[in-house]
Amino acid sequence: MKTVRPFRSRARVIALSLLLGLFAGPVRADDAQSPPFDATAAWASFEKLLHEQYGYFDRAGIDGDAILSAFAARAKAARSDKEFVDTLQLVSYNFADPHFVVGPFDAEDWTTIPTSSDLFGTYDGRTFRIGETRFGGDALVKGIRPGMTVLKIDGKAPRAAVEGVTGRPFATLSPEQIGFALNVALAGRHRHPRKLELATGRQRLAVELAASSEQSKRIQAGPLVSVERQGTLGIIRINNSLGNQETIGQFAQAVAKLADTTTLLIDLRDTPSGGNTSVARGIMGHFVDHDRPYQMHVIQYESRVLGPTRKFVEYVAPYGARYAGKVYVAGGRWTGSMGEGLMIGFDAIGATTVGSELAHLLGGLSNETIDGSAARIDIGTEELFTVTGLPRADYRPNIYVASAERNAKIDPVLTAIGR
Repeated sequence: MKTVRPFRSRARVIALSLLLGLFAGPVRADDAQSPPFDATAAWASFEKLLHEQYGYFDRAGIDGDAILSAFAARAKAARSDKEFVDTLQLVSYNFADPHFVVGPFDAEDWTTIPTSSDLFGTYDGRTFRIGETRFGGDALVKGIRPGMTVLKIDGKAPRAAVEGVTGRPFATLSPEQIGFALNVALAGRHRHPRKLELATGRQRLAVELAASSEQSKRIQAGPLVSVERQGTLGIIRINNSLGNQETIGQFAQAVAKLADTTTLLIDLRDTPSGGNTSVARGIMGHFVDHDRPYQMHVIQYESRVLGPTRKFVEYVAPYGARYAGKVYVAGGRWTGSMGEGLMIGFDAIGATTVGSELAHLLGGLSNETIDGSAARIDIGTEELFTVTGLPRADYRPNIYVASAERNAKIDPVLTAIGR
């Protein structure tokens, strides 16, 4: 098994490449000398990878060994590499982890969430509902609102749609698996328009939504950073650009423009693709006057294979002009990975965080290969924690709101901070 460790600087590039179909070919050109497909060897290599390096193999609602047992026979019986990759994708969805991604993708595969999703769905044990509608997404434009009941997803009842994503009977799935699969189904397949049937009160609605690939194009087309001023309040919005080194300079320019404001809101509600720590430190550096810890890492491979635990704390150092006013940092369901890292980091250095539940992308991302297959696997090989030891996925903003997404009429974050 070959391990490639690009750290998190490649995370957004990998995710967007998969979304846009850049990995859609069965085997890349540089794999021409790869050994022939061997399902048994590939499955053994895949199991070894997860047992040794995946930081979130077992957690609440997820039994890693039970998931592998459910798919082992099917994977080893695969007659082609594509069939094998399709099986590994089912495995990944059962782990209910947006950072666990298996490629190469084709147009028939499910999209990667939360990058391309525009809806967040919930299930309370009886009813499937819309919990959040993403600002700027086609779902908001088409009138879908939180609280609507989901009746059909592309012609299937939600239970059947969940089973289609996971490849397992609904009754065998945990709430965590059901919730994740529901959101994969709502996001749809890469290049396929979606059809939803919804209910609000006694009214039934049929809505056609653009393919997730259109959402991906919108993400790439916008500015890296947006600046807004509302009296003494300055707002800097990060537009899913935490993986772009140019964001560091543009953020510095934004801070300079708003240096005379008394309060600053840093809006991370549109950062679903994550990014890298150098951009994050370039942002946080404007708000410290000495080195400060902002997140803690644990490398599972070290304790599982070598014995001693490897744990370290990452610091942010002063960088650029320091902002002197009050700082709020906003996050929500489309604040993912490095966006979540910034939320816990800003909390650690004294800013006030505000928002809803975050995207819960798990761990520091690595891109891996396995023996006997052309599969490309992204998994979290580092567990991430706040500086006080709280798992990052369990973090809640200081000022909590049930729904953080704005629309044309109201911004819950601005309301929460008294603006």
